[in-house]
Formats: sequence, C-alpha cells, structure tokens
Amino acid sequence: MVPPAKMEAREMSHEITLRAHGKAEMAYADDKPWHGLGQELVPGASIEEWQVAAGMDWKIQRAIVRYAIAHDSTPDSYMSMDDRHVLLRSDTKKGLGIVSDNFKIVQPGAVLEFFRDLTAAAGFTLETAGTLFGGKRFWALAAIGETASIADPADKMKGYLLLSTACDGSMATEARYTTVRVVCNNTLGAARNAGAKVRVTHRTTFKADCVKKELGVDVAHERFAATMQDMRRLADTRLSGTDAMLQTAELFSPGAARMAKEELLKVLDFKPVQRVAGLAIDNRAIGREMDGVKGTQWGWLNSVTQYVDHEARARSTENRINSAWFGRGAELKERAYEMCLAAADGTPAAAMTTFRRDMGGSLLDSVLDATTGK
Repeated sequence: MVPPAKMEAREMSHEITLRAHGKAEMAYADDKPWHGLGQELVPGASIEEWQVAAGMDWKIQRAIVRYAIAHDSTPDSYMSMDDRHVLLRSDTKKGLGIVSDNFKIVQPGAVLEFFRDLTAAAGFTLETAGTLFGGKRFWALAAIGETASIADPADKMKGYLLLSTACDGSMATEARYTTVRVVCNNTLGAARNAGAKVRVTHRTTFKADCVKKELGVDVAHERFAATMQDMRRLADTRLSGTDAMLQTAELFSPGAARMAKEELLKVLDFKPVQRVAGLAIDNRAIGREMDGVKGTQWGWLNSVTQYVDHEARARSTENRINSAWFGRGAELKERAYEMCLAAADGTPAAAMTTFRRDMGGSLLDSVLDATTGK
C-alpha cells in the first residue's frame, strides 16, 4: 500500500490513468485489454473488489475557485469566484476540472455501483472499468449475457451495457447499449432502438434507478435481439461500389449530395473517405470472407467501424479507443449505422440519384477507379 501522501495520479500516452507506483486505474475480467495494463479479476468479483482493482476507490471533492490579485500572502491578496468550483481527487488533491456551482457530481464508485443488482440478478458480467486522463473520465462496461450471429454463423456479435461520465465538463453521464463484433473487436452502439442510450447532464442529479428504467434493463435481451435483426437486414441490403463511395462522402461530410461538383470531388479525395470506401469496395475489412459482408451495407458499416476503432489518426491507440467509445468516433459510427438502416428501408435512393446525375457516369467511374487503385 502506498501512503496517500506519496500517491500521485498521472497520465501516460495511452491515456489510462497511472499512479506514481505504476498501478493503472483499470481492471478487467476475461480477455486482457489492448494495452496490457490493469488488474485482472475473476468473474463474479464483488463491486468493492472492482472499485479497488480499477482504482476507482477515491471520491471527487469540490472547492471554491480562489485567485491571487497581489504578490503577498495576506488574506486581502486573494479573491474567490463563488459560482465556480474546482473538482479534485480525494486521494491526491489533484484538480480535475473547473465547473459551475450547480454541477452535479457522479462519483467513480457510483458508476460501478450502477451494476451491482445487474450482476447479482440480471445476468450481467462486468468486463472492464477504469479512469482516463488522470481521473477526469471514468467508465464501466458489462456484458449482458447475449451473443448472436449475423448472416454467417461465425460472424458473432456480443451485447454490452456501457456507463461513462466525466467530471471536467467534457461529457454528460451516458448509459448505452453497445455491441462488439467478436472477429475484429469493433464496437457499435445500438442507436436505432428507443431507449438504447440515456444521457443525464450534470445539471441533473444522476438517479440510477430512473436510468435503468429508461434503458429497459429488464428487456435488455429483447433489445439485443431487435438490434441483431436490424443488422441482419443490412447483410441482405446490396451496396454497389459507386454507392459505397458516395455514401462514405455523405458520412464524413453531411450534405455532400447538395455540393457543387468541385467541392464534392474534394470530399471524395479526403483520405478517410478514400480509406473507408476502399475497404468496403475491395472487401478488405476484417471478416471479409464471411457471408453477408461483400457488397452489402453490413460490409460498409464494418469498414467504418474498422477505420474508427483501429485506423483513424490519433496520438495513441488508446486515444483512438477513447474517441471510438465516447467521442467523435462514436458519433461517426452511430451516424453510419443510421445511414445503413435508412438504406435498408429504401429511403436514400434519391440522394444517390442526385450524386450520379450531378457528377456524370464517366467522372464517377474515374473516381471509383482511383479509390480502388485500379
């Protein structure tokens, strides 16, 4: 045990919080995480064991913001901002963020406590939990106990519930169902189903029971089954190479269908657009050999998730995963999923027709050849 006075949480390039003695504020059960950090727990470990192993056994405290107006140290040398508070760790006293005085704190322990009854009675299993950026952001992820296949028996999806929050004002508290494609470890939120995601801003007190009710945790298995049915529809929805390219342009630049030809060509030349479209058109994404992938909306969606989760430019692999779970990457994947579902419903045909009419067949062919390296 390191005495509290000598404990110092620090951030490394992988963004997982490390304490001065080298303990990562992360725990896991089942598979070892990507960075090799964290404490392994046996399945069925108690919530209290998870709090200690994940380094989430400290509390967030708050203090009024004070600032110096003179160089001496007399009481008159300082003023305060009563409507602004510094949030700090109880163990190291390190600052985590400056927020308004009505900011509602969600404690690290409360994120794990959320899963206590779910693991005890609903068949959920905690798999990872931890903190990022020195403790400014923290999460817990639990498997809901469901696995299913898409078009190919080997193309399996696993269901999860993710609870995450931050204490620096960078994000609300969010609980959402998500899925993981086992063959490539790509993650995707189940955005289509009502109640699949619940956000609680820090202007509102986080009430675990209310969030669970809105999520419908008692029907989590039915929600997962509905998501799998949607994904199977994507595997049955054909997507031509040209449409994959144009759909990718619309993903990265919403409104691309209404752009002038010159502007649209710039979007099509954007490297992420080229990469995602190339993965889909050439069928080079992980799991490409499975049924229902080649030339389908399902194949294109997995090209997007592969790019976001494993290839997108980032300072580190873990920074990319932070984006893929909580930030811009997660938003991009959810938008891609919505676009695929719209295509399966038959609604995006007009946009594709506009693309083709405005660009012309020969120009589209040349851009497609450049994308695929032909």
